Amino acid sequence: MIKYTLIENVLTPDPNDYYPQVQITGRAGVEQLADRMLSMGSTVTKSDLLAVMSLLDEAVLALLVEGYRVDIAGIVDLYPRMQGVFDGPGDGFDKSRHTLSVNANAAPAFIARVRADARVQKEEAVTPTPAPLQFVDGSSSAVNSAITTGSIGTLNGSRLKFNAAAADEGIYFIASAGGEETKVATVSINKPGQLVFLIPAVTSGVYSLEVRSRGRNTNELRTGTLDANLIVP
Repeated sequence: MIKYTLIENVLTPDPNDYYPQVQITGRAGVEQLADRMLSMGSTVTKSDLLAVMSLLDEAVLALLVEGYRVDIAGIVDLYPRMQGVFDGPGDGFDKSRHTLSVNANAAPAFIARVRADARVQKEEAVTPTPAPLQFVDGSSSAVNSAITTGSIGTLNGSRLKFNAAAADEGIYFIASAGGEETKVATVSINKPGQLVFLIPAVTSGVYSLEVRSRGRNTNELRTGTLDANLIVP
């Protein structure tokens, strides 16, 4: 089953323009290929299969460096490719200015087989919100517990980076009593995995901590909340 999600296309003005994104199940290498062939009834041993695939790798390499276009079992077509700008007809290949690479094209017949055999399943897209995981109070070294106003706070996690120029993005302390919000004014490190900032002057009480950001390729403001109560004594 091939699973996919739908992603809003922010490059067009049409609000109903979405594109599909296939959710890759995982990565399969030679070990997985050998195991799958054995499960399909192959009478050849796994070690023999791995040896053949190793020889295939060497044979394909040898043919490519000799300039051949290599059709691998009707699955994919590999061929050498050269890139770079040459200074007139008398210029020659120079590794500092030109590169050799390999291009690949899936065989049309194999693509047709995939289309015929594959079944698809739509999945709900996971919203990439900020994910704050650990708050460290610089004064007390307490983790996910105490707040010392006026000291340095460090927040670790993922997708934390925000646009400091946007008035509604940033780091917020939310008072449990009354819900008053205090935005962090001074941030020294603003990275996806870490925020380092000056803890604002908030009154005694219990607070939650939020990071608000639009991230990339979206106009939707998204909020991530630290799963801990932070206490100002």
